[in-house]
This record gives sequence, C-alpha cells and structure tokens, in this order.
Amino acid sequence: MFSLKLAISTFFAFLAVGQSQQFQIQNWGNGQPTTNYTYTNLAAGRFKVDWILGAGGNFVAGKGYRGSQNLFVDPPNPPHHAQADHYTRVVNYTANYNPTGNSYLALYGFSNNPFVEFYVVEAFAAHNPSDNAGHSFYGYHNSDGAQYELWSKYNGNLRQYFSVRRTNRRGGTITFNNHYRAWAAAGLPLGSLGNTFIVVEGQQGRGNADVTVGVRPTTSIRETATPTTRSLVCVTSSHTIGTICKPRATKRDETATLVKVARVEAVPTA
Repeated sequence: MFSLKLAISTFFAFLAVGQSQQFQIQNWGNGQPTTNYTYTNLAAGRFKVDWILGAGGNFVAGKGYRGSQNLFVDPPNPPHHAQADHYTRVVNYTANYNPTGNSYLALYGFSNNPFVEFYVVEAFAAHNPSDNAGHSFYGYHNSDGAQYELWSKYNGNLRQYFSVRRTNRRGGTITFNNHYRAWAAAGLPLGSLGNTFIVVEGQQGRGNADVTVGVRPTTSIRETATPTTRSLVCVTSSHTIGTICKPRATKRDETATLVKVARVEAVPTA
C-alpha cells in the first residue's frame, strides 16, 4: 500500500536548500535502508535522479525557487488576504521521467499559517497519490489545458493538499494561481509560501528522471490518461469545487512522524 510521508511543524527549521544561480535544491530522503537514490545537480535548473526503493523507502528531490520568487508579482510579500491576486506567474519545466511503482512528478512546497504541504501532480507511475483512505475529494478545476482533481488529507500533524492532473504529462507550464484559487474556493487556503520546487518523489519502485526547471519542452508534449478508478476513495463526475466526497474506507490511524532533515548544500554557480 502506497504510504504518504508525514511531517511535523518544525519542517522549516530543517529545510535543506542549496543555490545554483537562482535555483534552489530540494534533496530529502527518509534515511531508511530501502531508500536508495542518487541526486545529481546540473547547470541552471537541471537535475537528474535515479532510484531503487524497497518497502518504506521515500525521497523528494528536485529544483525550484527561493521564497516563491517565481510565483509572486509586486509586491513580493503581500499580506495573506491579498496573496491570491499576486500568484500569477508560471513555472515551466521539461522532464524525461521514467518511473515504475509508486512515484510522481509535481510542483511541490509548503506554506505557513496554515502549515500545509502541497502538490500539483503532473504525472505519476502505478499509483494515483490521491488513492489513500485518509483523503477527501473536493472537486475539479481546469488549468493549462487539462482538468485537475482537488484532494486533501490531514493526519493529525500535517495538512496536505493535492491538485492532480487527469492526464499525465512530462513538461509544460504550471499556472500556480489557478491551483491556489481552486484550493481556496474549496475551503483549503494556503498561507505564506516557502520555497517551491519541481520534484520527483519516490516511495517504492525504481526509475530515473532528467528534469529542467524554467524551460518548456521544445517538442510537442505527449499526454496520457491517468487511472480514474479508485479503490479507497470516492470520485464522481458530479462533484464541484467545495463539495467534499468522504472516503469509502475508515481513515487509518497514522502515528508515525517523519522529520524532513537534510543538509544545506553549497553549490557553485554555473
């Protein structure tokens, strides 16, 4: 069973970022013996990751921007009530993403007040990250040429928001403001944002990825349908934003807490 990682509210004190030009590094693994992955930092927004994960393995690795600098327009740090009007910029990326097992490719970050871990999921492997007994479905919204599903989960320590694209793609543009507003309309507000990244997450299985943040693909972007069947949660075509679909199964009692601790990396500029 695919298991989402948990985190505690001290995450920001331990967040590891490194700088390569304007790009920040996200490189976290849970330290388990089954977490075998290699992260390679390349010039500008490019990175590579290779992984072979057994049960209990988990990593989140990628590149992005300090303090959501790519998401804001002036003013760079608006008051909370005005933030939605300022998250108008986009994130471009190109990815050669080849996963098996449980993995996904996403725009990823955290917010404070409220403390939330969020994902805009662009592609995944065998398991839809929303298919978890603890998730609730909040409806659909449209962005960048496709429909996304809105999900949320709370494990007692951390609230997680997901916006899951209904067609897998490996490159393009993510207009973050659309997801921010859709979550807010569903009663799932974000607070002030920390760093934001394009990441690959792996939790079991193997694969490799070569990703460049800040660059759109130069060829056509192939999209494939994602699985629409869920074994643990309900999804109906009639749900609109803000209408909660309760999970089919009883929520699991998840008590384990993982602290995201990683080192600060000094990365030379390219």
